[in-house]
Amino acid sequence: MAKNNLADLQGQIDFYNQRWDEFSFANSFRMTRCAAILDAIRMAGLDEPRILDLGCGAGWLSAILGMFGPTVGIDLSESAIAAAQVRYPHVQYIQGNLFDWDCPKETFDVVVSHEVIEHVEDQAGYIRLAWQALRPNGYLVLTTPNKATMLAMPNEQRETWSGQPLENWLTIQDIKKLLAPSFSILQLRTVIPGMGHRGRYRFFNSIRLAQLVENMGATFAFNRLRLALGLGLHLVVFARKRDGQRR
Repeated sequence: MAKNNLADLQGQIDFYNQRWDEFSFANSFRMTRCAAILDAIRMAGLDEPRILDLGCGAGWLSAILGMFGPTVGIDLSESAIAAAQVRYPHVQYIQGNLFDWDCPKETFDVVVSHEVIEHVEDQAGYIRLAWQALRPNGYLVLTTPNKATMLAMPNEQRETWSGQPLENWLTIQDIKKLLAPSFSILQLRTVIPGMGHRGRYRFFNSIRLAQLVENMGATFAFNRLRLALGLGLHLVVFARKRDGQRR
């Protein structure tokens, strides 16, 4: 997101106002990512953590997070925030540009970023913002599309996933490099196997292999293998804040 380009920013506001204008139920992919986020927060072992949901969209994830601790959600879309505040009054919602927001420093135990960083131009600045918002030893939970998997999709399929104003996907190595100065990665994994059919994905996601594995009764184990090899559709990162960095 070009934070200094007002025309681009207004275009994004208009896009997301329209995108979140109507309520829709979360699909199975969102459910899987939500479960991964909750599992990471569970691993943190915190009681009633203060949670910040960066780029909360329609606010449904913030509402779930708000059942476990005081939660703040912020998003660019005016429509999304207005509707979310009515639907989920137990969460504090803020409308604004993340980069212009006077984020309270060292306030939150957990920062959640659900499918947002790929739509941000200044990704290092975005991570810096998360770092600043976290208390010492606080946790970052981040999900984002797996660039390797996205590029392994047929063009027409990938285009259905790329309708937002800015798409800047990250690989596993990109994420590691981006977080290294300010976070210790505790877990980095992929979720949702079976997408992509180029390169090695062609073999691991072939229909013939899937049928063979199913006949052997080994589908669950095979899916775990594919995810362990980094072939999932989304990356899920669980990281702890390092002190003394990026102030």
